[in-house]
Amino acid sequence: MKDTGHPPHSVRGHDRLGDAIALAVVVVILGALAASVLTFRDHYEIGGHQWNTGDWLINADEVHVRRGLFGSGVLRITDALGISPVLGVVALQSILCAIIALGACFAILRGPARRLIALLILSPGFTLIFLAGDPSGAARKEILTFAAMSILLFTNGKRERDIPVVTGATVLFAIGVTGHIANAMMTPMYLFMAWTALGRPELRRGFGAVCALMCFWAAFNTWYPIYFSDIENWQLVCEPLVARGLDPQVCQRAVFVTGERAADAVVFVAKHAYGDGDGLWHLIIYPALVVPILYLVGRTDGLADIKWPFILSFLPILPLYTVGFDWGRQTVMHITPMILLSVLMLSRGQIRQQKQVSLIAAGVIAVSGLIWVPRHTFGIEWGKPLQIVLSALGVI
Repeated sequence: MKDTGHPPHSVRGHDRLGDAIALAVVVVILGALAASVLTFRDHYEIGGHQWNTGDWLINADEVHVRRGLFGSGVLRITDALGISPVLGVVALQSILCAIIALGACFAILRGPARRLIALLILSPGFTLIFLAGDPSGAARKEILTFAAMSILLFTNGKRERDIPVVTGATVLFAIGVTGHIANAMMTPMYLFMAWTALGRPELRRGFGAVCALMCFWAAFNTWYPIYFSDIENWQLVCEPLVARGLDPQVCQRAVFVTGERAADAVVFVAKHAYGDGDGLWHLIIYPALVVPILYLVGRTDGLADIKWPFILSFLPILPLYTVGFDWGRQTVMHITPMILLSVLMLSRGQIRQQKQVSLIAAGVIAVSGLIWVPRHTFGIEWGKPLQIVLSALGVI
């Protein structure tokens, strides 16, 4: 990406409206974080949510099963700490959401194009807003990847910071890859972001070896859940949890479906998403999420270059639409990395704003970002982001 020098006059001066938008979006993000943490607290108080907690506790202690390696790791750590696995999951989810929120706020407040960066983040497809808007099925393990990507926003072009930041983010991402095949499928986008975050050629030395290792790790963690996709008795996954004092109800959803065959999942998705027409919602949802991002990135000099990572980040997750019923989540797996990559490149000066976002466009994007989020399956949740803001301000 070439440096075109100073941006045009329209984006050089102090942008008071941009500052106001940035502050408003920070309030939204912090409100979404608070709403998410309160949701996790509720999950803890009921002994664990059947999806949002249970998914993190799928384990391979008694039988090899998809996503099981991560859950076994969680059990080992919570055992060592002497705490409930539910508390461990809730604490981890809260920490990951805090990392995402801090990364977003840091990028907004330090960014050279506050209005642009803030409007990119104020998207119904940004993971934290999406999670707070539809908490019933959104707090899943892809937030491990989103947190790793968000950590990269703290790089600044200096070796003493960037090497440990990228290393830490990559370790977190590698852990996340063990938890869900979707994280493995986001490996190309994560590696491109890490390469971008390192910036200077001297900091990228040896990164090819890291890429090769991560690709091997992603391949293994793609093979593992496919090979162990069907188990005879899902209760073998639940037994280690009950033995640690958990209520068996936590096993009734995410753990239970580990006993279902992958072929049955394909039939189920085909019936509802295609046969019943539920998937038609995404003919509206997807353009409504992508078009504002393309418009905003089009205000920079980087759209021609950044479009290829956008396209390539979508292709690996396409197979999930045939086996996963959570089409909203799967869409966010594409939208959030698009946003974070754009913000990272703006923050690091690898793309530069060339045109200001008009007042009308900013208003349309802001209103859109406040009035809806996609449901984690199909359809739309109306009014949730605005509710988050009003709640954060103490209005409701």
